[in-house]
Amino acid sequence: MPNPPAVSVVIATYNRAKFLPQTIESVLSQKFQDFELIVVDDGSTDDTKDALRVFAPRLRYFYQDNQGPSTARNLGVRNAQAPWVAIQDSDDLCLPNHLECLYGYAKNHPQCGMVFANGIYLGGPEHHRETIIPAKKSRRLAQAGVQLQDLFGKSIVRLQAALISRGAYDAVGGHDESLRICMDLDLSFRLFMNFPVAYLGEILFCYRKHEGNIGRNEDLRLTENICVIQKLLRDYPKVRNVLGEGKVRKRLAYRYYRLAKGRWKRGNRKGAREAIREAIAIYPLSLKYRLYRLQWNASA
Repeated sequence: MPNPPAVSVVIATYNRAKFLPQTIESVLSQKFQDFELIVVDDGSTDDTKDALRVFAPRLRYFYQDNQGPSTARNLGVRNAQAPWVAIQDSDDLCLPNHLECLYGYAKNHPQCGMVFANGIYLGGPEHHRETIIPAKKSRRLAQAGVQLQDLFGKSIVRLQAALISRGAYDAVGGHDESLRICMDLDLSFRLFMNFPVAYLGEILFCYRKHEGNIGRNEDLRLTENICVIQKLLRDYPKVRNVLGEGKVRKRLAYRYYRLAKGRWKRGNRKGAREAIREAIAIYPLSLKYRLYRLQWNASA
């Protein structure tokens, strides 16, 4: 009986036949080759199945009715044979040293729950920077290690540049299947609170921005972000002491404020007023939030 692979690469996909072949090619072209590739089709209605035929001998294919990316990823991991799992999006690209770099660290640190790195934007610099994690922050994370405030202050983990221990993944319950956008942040929090998490200052993947990115649904992204933060505070009460009550309230209130502004811009006046009320209730010291509420109430 053959030995199991060192890494299982899991790609969950939905209607990405246009990008999926290039993503798969980037995985199959890795310098490190001791891996299996699992593709989970989350009920695609495009030509995904046809696009995969040419790769059939080199991957394991699973199909499910459309249930969302978290459910599809969990299905892929349940069928994984390796002790380490790399979760990839079906529209991004792995650089050739992706698995070599991450597994090189993981095999020498078996107690690690997750090791992750940096990425670049496929279309060139975005947000006035070359890399997804800004260069200065990347150097600090690589030198000083990852702290809870790093994850809490801004979502820095991209699972496309991560390797996760299968044991750790199972221990924390895998992906929360109620989430469709912020599942990476949620999983990262739970892994960090239970296992060592490491960062490598390497660029290992290319992020593709396009109109089909689910993260462009700002209302859902912010709503889920708030839910993930509330879940972290509920399940790990010590977080408030580690971060400080002021920082926790400020971050949560700011998410409600962003949610309120987006809703107002899109014409959801009632939803905007509800969100700004939440922001003020959480962080009543903000004059800016109060001014927005006054303006919006006056416009009613």
